[in-house]
Amino acid sequence: MEIFGLVDVPLNLLLAIAAAVLVYKYGTRNYDYFKKQGIPGPTPYPIIGSSLSFLIFSKFYSWKQQYGNIFGIFIGKVPALVISDLDILNEVFVKSFNVFRNRMKSIIIPYPFSLSVFYLDNAQWKRVRDIISPTFSSAKLRMMCVAINDCAKTLSNNLSNAAEKKKGVTVKEYFGAYTMDVISRTAFGIKVDSQNEFDNPFVAHAKEMLEQSNMRRLSSMLAGLSTDEIVAQSILFFIAGYETTASTLDFLSYSLATNPDVQEKAHSEIEQELENEPNYDNIKKLKYLDNVITETLRLYPPVIALHRRASETFQIKGLTIPKNQTVLIPTFALQRDPRLFKDPDSFKPERHDEQSNPLSFLAFGHGPRKCLGMRLALVQAKIALVHVLRTVKFERMPDTPVGKVSTVFNPMNHTDD
Repeated sequence: MEIFGLVDVPLNLLLAIAAAVLVYKYGTRNYDYFKKQGIPGPTPYPIIGSSLSFLIFSKFYSWKQQYGNIFGIFIGKVPALVISDLDILNEVFVKSFNVFRNRMKSIIIPYPFSLSVFYLDNAQWKRVRDIISPTFSSAKLRMMCVAINDCAKTLSNNLSNAAEKKKGVTVKEYFGAYTMDVISRTAFGIKVDSQNEFDNPFVAHAKEMLEQSNMRRLSSMLAGLSTDEIVAQSILFFIAGYETTASTLDFLSYSLATNPDVQEKAHSEIEQELENEPNYDNIKKLKYLDNVITETLRLYPPVIALHRRASETFQIKGLTIPKNQTVLIPTFALQRDPRLFKDPDSFKPERHDEQSNPLSFLAFGHGPRKCLGMRLALVQAKIALVHVLRTVKFERMPDTPVGKVSTVFNPMNHTDD
């Protein structure tokens, strides 16, 4: 084909160029969304948005340093407003909760998991949340402590046996098996000894617990929910309870291994404050251990970003948040902000003795949609640490790189260290 009678260009090439232009125009359409509002942010790539990888949330730390407390990104073609201004977050999580009650919409959550309380909206969310909440009452947690202690004793025995071999171990395997056993016992009423059967696949245990016969055990705990809703909450309990607590204990062991003075102080507190087996009530005496866990969660939050969705247009501090706007809260970046925490990358449990803005620590979220299992997770972690720190000592392997958890254990005798 001739163009202006001067150049003969193949038709296929012209079609390819036209297609590329159309794809580019479609792929970048609406990418001036934040620019029109005067909101800064990284330049998005066509179609895929603000990141070339799925690890978009890992970039929030550097983006926050570059663009400040409010900036815009694109998750694919969807604009998301990233906010870490504490005054605005107080509105989002608490004061104007009814506007920001729901989470970001997702179309890839399979059924029936989409019925879990994490993904439900409005009245459905409130109904299911109200039914589930009593499961984590103080009375129920006290009853769970018997099973948790049993699992923690197995954990400490296994770590003690590993210590005698004087070789490095992957502690995540031990903590993962421990949390799996605790969830099996407390949520499903099934005794699974995965701590002594490392080769048993996770799926086999999951299938056992999610069989219909075992779902019936949950029906008295979750009365008022349909069978599919019970299955959805069960899957959520397992996923959330297993990975988050195991990872927290994993990072905590690394933090103790690399901060032996903190480990010694935590051990001394346990010896001074607890004479008997740990339980729901007496572990409240362990204030320093509380700080150790909190500091671990500050540095290594299980969820590095939270999300909400505006149900109506909202204005605050000169910022307009349109209806249906996705709002992202960069937990990891916020909890390492030097304006909120002095020397933010250092492990300093004592910093939590001082009063701080509750919005500066969002490891479990905040407000009415705060993590339901928070108290169970903390009880589970504390009881495990009491048993473990009475038995072994965490030490960093010489070849363990900074930021990667892998420790060796020696039989504990703190008074002689």
